[in-house]
Amino acid sequence: MKTTMMALALALAGCAGASGQVEQSRDNPLAGMWAGVIDRDGWQRPLALAINAQQEGTYTGSWMSLENQPGIMLDSVRRNGDSVEFELQNLKFDGKVQGRAIAGTVANRDGSSSGNFTLARVDPMMPPLGGPWP
Repeated sequence: MKTTMMALALALAGCAGASGQVEQSRDNPLAGMWAGVIDRDGWQRPLALAINAQQEGTYTGSWMSLENQPGIMLDSVRRNGDSVEFELQNLKFDGKVQGRAIAGTVANRDGSSSGNFTLARVDPMMPPLGGPWP
């Protein structure tokens, strides 16, 4: 599991050098590359998210799993302060952004089969332009 997570983190970190993604993460705590794990129904699986800030405070994103599927676009990504919610066709994630981490719950969209997830930012987070680190 640790080897898979390390490979995932290194692969994403290698892709994270894109200037647009780094630029987005300067003043936006949600936009960027994230890697972590879902702990659900007795199993843990690595996951990665790429979240992009769009105009007017909206977001898009994609989910990647190294174990069983290629990237999938997220159906929705919403942020309200430090709360974040994103959905796939069958899963709903509710979490909180805390610095370079996101943690929360995951459940089937019908509310059954819940669990937890944790993510860590894997792209370089630049200090805000003209300001100190948050």
